[in-house]
Amino acid sequence: MMDYIITCISHRRANNIFKVFETTGTTEIVFVVNDEKDKIEYLANGAKYVICGGSLVGNRNAALDYCFTKGFICVQIDDDLQTVSLNDFTGKRTKQYTTVIKAVDDLIVDFIKSDYKFAGAPPTENPFFATNIYQTNILITAPFTLTKPNPIRFDNKLKLKEDYDYTLQHIQNTGCIRYHKYLFNFKRYGNSGGAVSYRTNQLEQEAINYLQTKWGECIKLNPKRENEILLNKNSYEILHSKQQSLF
Repeated sequence: MMDYIITCISHRRANNIFKVFETTGTTEIVFVVNDEKDKIEYLANGAKYVICGGSLVGNRNAALDYCFTKGFICVQIDDDLQTVSLNDFTGKRTKQYTTVIKAVDDLIVDFIKSDYKFAGAPPTENPFFATNIYQTNILITAPFTLTKPNPIRFDNKLKLKEDYDYTLQHIQNTGCIRYHKYLFNFKRYGNSGGAVSYRTNQLEQEAINYLQTKWGECIKLNPKRENEILLNKNSYEILHSKQQSLF
């Protein structure tokens, strides 16, 4: 079986380290932080392995490079993970909790057998939206991902919404798979540090405009939420055909 390394993308949240250990189920985690100041603080607060990537997207790519050069699958989690729960596909919460490492050990068997290079979990912990065992060629959000060694990297022109672009790059190539057996709860807002420290309406709009220019009909505005977008459910067909729009 191909080995994997768990990496944690983090910035100015050294106080979260032991929570990360708890939810992950191991201290064998490579924290990928922005700079040397981060690195010193994380090591002082109990992290065993810390590398620097320079920015959010830089950190994600540094994690990929670190794992791939060793021939390992890269598991990425964000540092604001709160819980991992088991999903029974009934649309109701099971309240059965587990750890990242147990979830990965379970999911990785099927992932390795598949032709996909990129995998993840539902973007929300709400089981109502995860009644299928899995879905393919659908948005995989960055806070929890599994990636086999491959040349695709996050677009460093993006400061936000980088996971939409990364998902589409994989859909354009070998595709991706989203497993729904485990639901991950992240504290996305109201948490100091990370992308929250620089997220603005202007940056949101710049990211949206860039993605729409790059991917065309694969990116749609979310009519219900300002500064949010949707991945076209027909993105695979659009990217693998000469048709301009299938929305």
